[in-house]
Amino acid sequence: MTTKQLHRIPSESMLGGVAAGLADYFGIDKVFVRLFFVLMFIVPTPFPVFVVYIVLWIIMPKGERYLEARPDPHHQTR
Repeated sequence: MTTKQLHRIPSESMLGGVAAGLADYFGIDKVFVRLFFVLMFIVPTPFPVFVVYIVLWIIMPKGERYLEARPDPHHQTR
C-alpha cells in the first residue's frame, strides 16, 4: 500500500516543482495550482505569496508523481 506524501516534483516543474507536487497531492490539475500562485502574486495580499512559494520550495522534499496502483487491463494472469 502506498500513501500519498506532500513533495515537490522537479521533473514536472516550471520553477521548483511546488505547484506540481501540491496538485498531485490534492488530485487536481497542476495548471490550476500554477494559476492560483500567479493570481495571488498579482493580487495585493497582506503576506507575499512568493515567500510562501519559496518556503514550500525549501521544506518540501523532492519526489515523483504519486501513482495509484491500478490493475493493468493488458496483464494476463494464469
